[in-house]
Amino acid sequence: MPLDDRKRKILEAIINDYILTAEPIGSRTIAKRYNLGISPATIRNEMADLEEMGYLEQPHTSAGRVPSDKGYRFYVNNIIEHYLNERYNNKFNIFNEMFAEIDEIVKKYARILSNMTNHTIVVKMPKINENTIKRVQIMPVDSNKIILLVITESGIIKNYLINLKENIDGSLFEFLNNLINNKVTGKREKEVNNDLKNEIKRESGNAKSIIDEITETIINGLKQMDETELYSEGTSNILNFPEYRDLIKARMFFDLIENKEIMNTILEPDDDLIDVTIGSENKFEEMKDLSIIKSTYKINGETVGTFGIIGPTRMNYKKLINEINTMSKELSRVLSYIYKDDKR
Repeated sequence: MPLDDRKRKILEAIINDYILTAEPIGSRTIAKRYNLGISPATIRNEMADLEEMGYLEQPHTSAGRVPSDKGYRFYVNNIIEHYLNERYNNKFNIFNEMFAEIDEIVKKYARILSNMTNHTIVVKMPKINENTIKRVQIMPVDSNKIILLVITESGIIKNYLINLKENIDGSLFEFLNNLINNKVTGKREKEVNNDLKNEIKRESGNAKSIIDEITETIINGLKQMDETELYSEGTSNILNFPEYRDLIKARMFFDLIENKEIMNTILEPDDDLIDVTIGSENKFEEMKDLSIIKSTYKINGETVGTFGIIGPTRMNYKKLINEINTMSKELSRVLSYIYKDDKR
């Protein structure tokens, strides 16, 4: 049975009030706080209908009602849809490091989003299978330290500081860069094998002593890029919610955030730009009192990771959907600009 306009307005008022107060709400409070143009008695009858329809619940210890997961779902699907169509601004546009590591940029955005929303942010970091080397750059720091920059075709950049066991002649760097790039460009991690390492070493002349360190660093770097990393920001924000001031419940939340199996599953990319899972809609028992709003981010149209805002079902869906929608679009734009071919 579809909801008429009056029931919709009452449900929205109850959800908005409960988000702010975390207290069950009664008909007299609705009539007093919201100018709906109807009496408390009429509101009470409508609330009883909404409860019978499954949109509201009545806690045993209170005469007021609270939203159910079904109520939140209706709210998310029907009341705030216009937020996804609003033009986003450039509040996140603050990074322009042309050789920044992609995971560091993503983590900065997670910190900003956590600070703006006062919620816990969980992130599935970029995973692009079988990264192919586009270029390697070896740069001297001093006589026994070098920076190794590894750039892949998929746009991921990693830099490593290597402490050498012995000093190296600065005149060798151009030779080394040319040699290694000739051998490893276009190769994947599994292709930089012992045969290739030995081939590079045979041709490395006076630089034989450092070739092993360089090739091992390249291989380890590619392995790390091919592994999915989970990251969380603002975990302690959950303690700001009355529902989680109980230490046992808070500890269960912290354990959940550390559970890689669950986090990997709930952060699986979705075809939709914004995906909201509410309370009992989650397939994990540990998530039954929580909601997660997630969005993917992309590089040049290719999905490379997922952001999620996680918190109690009593969350401000309007604000949070708008914020994560803005962030995901802006992060995708910034990453696509930084990592497009003519900018590297």
